[in-house]
Amino acid sequence: MNAPRPPGPKVRDAAIGAASRMLSLLFALRRASPFPKDPRSILILKPCCVGDVLLATPLVAALRKQYPEAHIDFAVGPWAQAMVESNPRLNGLLDCGRVGSGGYGYREYWSLVQRIRERGYQVCFVLDRSPLISLLPFWAGTAQRVGLDSGGRGFSLTLRVPVRGVKHEADLYLDTARAIGLSVRAPRLEYYPTEVDRARAREWLAPLSGVRPLIALIPGGGVNPGGRTMGKRWPPERFARVGDRSVEELKARVVIIGGRGAEPIANELARAMHHPPLDPTGQLSWGETGAVLEICDLAIANDTGAMHLAVAVGTPVVAIFGPSDPRVYGPLDPRSIALGHGPSGPLPRSGNPRNRDMTAILRVSEEEVYQAVQVVWERVRSE
Repeated sequence: MNAPRPPGPKVRDAAIGAASRMLSLLFALRRASPFPKDPRSILILKPCCVGDVLLATPLVAALRKQYPEAHIDFAVGPWAQAMVESNPRLNGLLDCGRVGSGGYGYREYWSLVQRIRERGYQVCFVLDRSPLISLLPFWAGTAQRVGLDSGGRGFSLTLRVPVRGVKHEADLYLDTARAIGLSVRAPRLEYYPTEVDRARAREWLAPLSGVRPLIALIPGGGVNPGGRTMGKRWPPERFARVGDRSVEELKARVVIIGGRGAEPIANELARAMHHPPLDPTGQLSWGETGAVLEICDLAIANDTGAMHLAVAVGTPVVAIFGPSDPRVYGPLDPRSIALGHGPSGPLPRSGNPRNRDMTAILRVSEEEVYQAVQVVWERVRSE
């Protein structure tokens, strides 16, 4: 006799949604205390991943501006910790371990609850849609819990920010600040390479010193602790042809950007180019990667954390999308261009494509990308 199949993602999500809505009614009976005028200690909770944590940095800036004397920590897992560890607006980090990144257990979860309780935060901003993550500050006894409420999943929060329609993720995070009455500007990502990172970047880029435009190619993406989504990768041979054309027509020089594990796709790209690129893939820390991108004039990238990192250090991008939605995850830079075709939208929590068109990125042509490169380069030159 065959064993019963586990419920599929749609059934599981529907069950979680129904349970969350029921619990919302129970939690609505609990009376929350007034939000403090000047909270002394704040936790921002966003365990994963690289791009998402960078998209939370406008909220960090808004809270620091409003509460200059507050102690502000950021709870994040090791996968994305580098995105905020040098942020001068923060007082410290709280390591989430694997909680929120997939594959964690009961002991890890309750260990994190205990560590949040020990630090005695007055306020926690929860930038995650998972009800288990939203429950962390509740179990820890944090009095004020402000965060996202997607389909009732934020039932344990004292101040719920509805997730409705299509809105950029960074602006959605800022809605949590608006919910407590703060006036916030349009989101701007922030990342702060150290001087050591910058010195190391200059060493790497010394062979290309003085050459402009310096263009970064970022062919990776789609890999996070929660899963792999290879449909977010534009083919490396197309990156190569756009890179070659940029060298031949714009007199550019090219550097490939990728972390550990991206060596195969970076090697494939490099071998396909007629004009050899600089390729430090797998040899740079995140801080050094940010510093290299800071020196570049522009980057061509898939929808990946490194794309947002380029924007966060002030480098415009040509971002290639599919199946994720550039209206939600696009580059927050007025000089940048996002390209994408066909049905798109935020990827499901599990990375399962379900109704998403995983071939959409292939409909972005090399000609479109190269024309966008020309436009972005002209914008940079005119500054």
